[in-house]
Amino acid sequence: MSFQQELDLARIRQSLRVLWLAQLVLFAVVFGLSFISGRVLDEWLSITINVVAGVLVVLFWLLPSIRYANTFVDITTTRIISRGGLFARVRRELSWSQVTGIEYSRTKGIVILAGEEPPLILTRMPRAKALAEELRATLAK
Repeated sequence: MSFQQELDLARIRQSLRVLWLAQLVLFAVVFGLSFISGRVLDEWLSITINVVAGVLVVLFWLLPSIRYANTFVDITTTRIISRGGLFARVRRELSWSQVTGIEYSRTKGIVILAGEEPPLILTRMPRAKALAEELRATLAK
């Protein structure tokens, strides 16, 4: 009995451009806090400003950064595994034998067709067109 060994070919994350708003919010909050830090304010106002700044950083920087770190696609010699999610883990697995076609669209991204199953759509991937070509070449082997 022989088993095919599964080798990892690549782990691909979304493009870092998905975090530009998060970085902008972090910059604005830090700039605002540093601008206000030297001023003499009432204690309640200082506490309120710091709490609002902390909430903004958690909502608009920390949560998107954690979601980015938890979202990726593993490509192996036998499977394509898409993982993501912030609180609930979403995992989608496709065997290369199930894949019937790979399409690239500027609006959708990379669409991996899998017979009767719903297609796996990879959005916001870096160099998506070149990645789609590489996936097609891997599928042809």
